[in-house]
Amino acid sequence: MPITRSELVYLTTGIAVGALAGANADKVKKSLTDLFALVTEAGGDAYQAAAQKVAERVESLKDTLAEAKQTPDPAGPPAA
Repeated sequence: MPITRSELVYLTTGIAVGALAGANADKVKKSLTDLFALVTEAGGDAYQAAAQKVAERVESLKDTLAEAKQTPDPAGPPAA
C-alpha cells in the first residue's frame, strides 16, 4: 500500500518535531515543569475558592433552616 503525500508530510513533520524536541530536551523539560507548576497552583487556588463557596452556601442553608424552625407559623398548626 503506497504512502500518500499527506501521510508523508505528517510523518516528516513528526520526525522533525521529535528531533527538535530531542535536541532541546533540557529546555523543553524546564518549560514543561514551570508550566505544570503554574497549572497545579492555579488548580489548587480554584479548588480552594470553590470549596469555600460551597461551605458558605451550606452554612447559609443551615441558618435559613434554623430560622424557619424558630419562626412560628402564622396560620397555626394544621387541622387534623
